[in-house]
Amino acid sequence: MVKSRHILHSAVGKFLPSRPFIYVALVYLLGLLFFALMRLLFMANFTQLIEHEPLTEIAKAFAIGVRFDQIVVLYILLPLLLVIPWAGLRSRLMRWMILIYLGLLFSLGFLLLISDIRFYAKFGSHLNFLAYEYIGEGDEFWNQILSDPGFAVSIIVWVVVSLVFIWLIRFLLRKTDQWPKRRSWLGQIVWSGLLLALSFLGIRGGVGLAPIDWGEAYYSQNAFLNQLALNGVYTLARNFTERDGDLRLSTMTESERFPFVEMDEAHQTMAQMFRRPNHLIYGVAGHGLIQSTISPRIMHVPGPNVIVVLMESWAARNTGVLGSPHDLTPHFDSWADSGILFTHFFANGIRTSFGLPAVLCSYPSLPGRSIMGRYDAPHPFIALSEHLERRQFHNVFVYGGDLSFDNIEGFFRAKQYHRFVGEESFNSDQAFSKWGIPDHILLERAAALIDSLPRPFQMTVLTLSNHEPYDLPDSSVQKFFDDADSSKVFNAQLYADHCLGLFLRRLEDKNIFDSTIVIITADHARYDVSRLVLDPETFRIPLLILGPKGMIPSGHVIDAAGSQVDILPTVLGVLGGSYEHRSWGRDLLQLGEDDPGFAMINAADRIGCVTRDYLYLEWLGRQTSLYEYDSLRCHPTDISADFPEHFAKLQRRTRAYMQLAEQLSQVETAPPPEPFVPRNPHLIR
Repeated sequence: MVKSRHILHSAVGKFLPSRPFIYVALVYLLGLLFFALMRLLFMANFTQLIEHEPLTEIAKAFAIGVRFDQIVVLYILLPLLLVIPWAGLRSRLMRWMILIYLGLLFSLGFLLLISDIRFYAKFGSHLNFLAYEYIGEGDEFWNQILSDPGFAVSIIVWVVVSLVFIWLIRFLLRKTDQWPKRRSWLGQIVWSGLLLALSFLGIRGGVGLAPIDWGEAYYSQNAFLNQLALNGVYTLARNFTERDGDLRLSTMTESERFPFVEMDEAHQTMAQMFRRPNHLIYGVAGHGLIQSTISPRIMHVPGPNVIVVLMESWAARNTGVLGSPHDLTPHFDSWADSGILFTHFFANGIRTSFGLPAVLCSYPSLPGRSIMGRYDAPHPFIALSEHLERRQFHNVFVYGGDLSFDNIEGFFRAKQYHRFVGEESFNSDQAFSKWGIPDHILLERAAALIDSLPRPFQMTVLTLSNHEPYDLPDSSVQKFFDDADSSKVFNAQLYADHCLGLFLRRLEDKNIFDSTIVIITADHARYDVSRLVLDPETFRIPLLILGPKGMIPSGHVIDAAGSQVDILPTVLGVLGGSYEHRSWGRDLLQLGEDDPGFAMINAADRIGCVTRDYLYLEWLGRQTSLYEYDSLRCHPTDISADFPEHFAKLQRRTRAYMQLAEQLSQVETAPPPEPFVPRNPHLIR
């Protein structure tokens, strides 16, 4: 009996897991533990977004997160599982190779997860294709990293976490010495097959027909909880692998992005959105959305000049006349009564590379890479500079930074800009920050340049000082002296406003406003995280139009929703006459009193439509929602089920608009635009 029991135990013992499998299993559990700790650290940085959430909802995010964490952990462990059951762990060389391999890959994972915290604070999303774009910016990328106020702390945390993890995997390697290297070859084969099968299921996320997708993380109305369930390493890798690494399409495949409506229906929807008096839509061809407008205005000033001032990261929430209580923009506020102020105006995207095409080309921000960075993308639009060049305007671009940043010069040189003034045009000792020339010097140069420009001219000025690390050339306008991040932002806003005030005063002294239209807006607003998938307040920016009294009325306020793509048709409307354009916006000065307007906003794979009354949001392929705009400051509640007609209308318009713009950015390159010739247009109905 004893002998039989001994034989049984001996037979069973041959099929118990040996040391390699025990070690891999322990490292797997340790990896999940550390990734959970990193998720806890992620949550600790945004506690204001979950203040009123029950613990059960937070715990659910962590539970779902384990499924995404294990995908990363298993991918790291898979090569070990294939090698060490047969190579063993006795060899000193093998042990060191395993420690180096695990240490490097897990340390890289921790570095990405720590970077993910700073990335989420800036973009409201986990690591995605925008991270690749930043890396491609060379020196500008390192400027962004090194100027981040949390950089030093992040590096310290990463080093500590990595060293502790490496010590623990080495400790586990020693502690598993008591387990046999191999019990039997049959046992090794069985356990290898079993663990490989389990790893395969873990990477797929289950036994279903389709593998796990990030939609599994969307369980809550609180957008942050859904993001808490995800893993930044997973999202970054997923972006990289989709569509064979095509970074322009890395957000998701085209069919996942815009599978919404037939193209004919999209054309009809766009025609309804843009239809208004004295305006016709010829149709949508391979080279763009073709519109024809007859402006009813009489041009009192022959060929007025145009100056477009794009203030870096200027947000409406920091602008006094637009509701800020902090008195950060006294100069802008004082000029607001001298022209047309738009109070419900939005940036289309969250980066300069999206803002420039929107303002200067009237082309919307879309998921994926900015069209400025696409080498062979068609351009389904006509830039403002191209329109004005036809009217014999001289076009100048003035920027205090590197003109190769975001491919600025490369993109706009093909848009009939005749002259570029960049950082290299200034003395090297005039640059005081990593970004380049401070605003007061830049705007002074722009004002001085006006005297030498042929008339009429169009000047685009892009500032850069109101940006991390928010360096100031001196403390003359500083009002906040603590080290809080908000104080740095406020001081930078005060400085930018001061510089703008000096610039406008210089223009006034030159009597420029008698013959020049001046448009003041922002390239984008500073992005802040929110409970919403997209918070429109982080897109709201100022728009002020100044100019000749006969063309630009003083003290006029427009509260209909508009966005950067509306600037081009609005300027052309002010200039007057008949013109054909391919803009994706509308003349905001020609909206009916009952027209609430609209603004399309986008950040990576999140899109939205803002009107005067409603906000439609969609996380592509995941969730949709509708909110009353006035309720967003209190407790936003999805009302899509209560107002199905409003929801369906805004959803249809948003999807058709984005889908059509995306389709036209992928068709064959269009021939150069022809001068406008009147014809008998066919209005799409």
